[in-house]
Amino acid sequence: MTQILRVGGVPEHFNSPWHRAIEKQSFARAGLEVEFQLYPTGTGAMCADLRSEQLDLAVVLTEGIVNDIARKGGSRIIGAYVPSPLAWGIHVAAHSPLQNIQDLRNKTFAISRFGSGSHLMAMLLAQAQGWNPHEEIHFHVAGGIAPLEAAVCEGQADVFLWEKYTTAPRVEAGALKRLGEFPTPWPSFVIAAREALILESPQAVLTLLQVIYQETAVFMANGEDSVSYVSERYQLRQDQARDWFAGVKWATEAHLDPAILEKVIQNLATVGMLEGTLPLASDLSVQIAV
Repeated sequence: MTQILRVGGVPEHFNSPWHRAIEKQSFARAGLEVEFQLYPTGTGAMCADLRSEQLDLAVVLTEGIVNDIARKGGSRIIGAYVPSPLAWGIHVAAHSPLQNIQDLRNKTFAISRFGSGSHLMAMLLAQAQGWNPHEEIHFHVAGGIAPLEAAVCEGQADVFLWEKYTTAPRVEAGALKRLGEFPTPWPSFVIAAREALILESPQAVLTLLQVIYQETAVFMANGEDSVSYVSERYQLRQDQARDWFAGVKWATEAHLDPAILEKVIQNLATVGMLEGTLPLASDLSVQIAV
């Protein structure tokens, strides 16, 4: 009997191996039916849907899922996905008088939701600039990429952070300008699953991981074919897709260094997103075994 697994992910180029695997029927040949659901609003929405059992697994920002598990539980990290850092672009409206990062002090940041990657990275950016992230920046909850753009262009907010290649077409179209970049100090994405699914169907989860890691290896090996796929699917110029591809690495196995999760925990605690007794890395992740 084929098992259906609902997997969530952002509509971004990082998830190309999942789409290729579905198109090639790689999951189907392994006895799985993977329904890949797109989440324009990002990691926070996926975390909520994992807890409410509307999703089985999700490809999520490392910092977002650590924050969610530590505060609310219900899911666990089951494997690495993109170990390379994420380059967050710092975006304002094209007509904005703001010219550099230093101008953002006491400004309003549009975010997808509280607890999201866009929220956390805004706070870390403020901290890196020597500002108090709780007093010297403000927040406006907008949602996904289109509402974030609308928020800064219509004056509800001044700035937002989002992955720079995802926003590249919007910058080139003249709606936005990028003031700079702020990379994550840890791996970009991990794969998480509902705790109940891990307990009930460990073999299906393990099979899914085996298939996606085979696909990530193939995707990295097929350089120009993968670049063309990303360029066409995500409306990037070939040179943009090639530059992005050159800077990205996908995991080909589940192992995730606990020290990485400890670093995320400490950063979350530093900006006040985690309080009280801090979790251990072992509280956040699990190695699937059958």
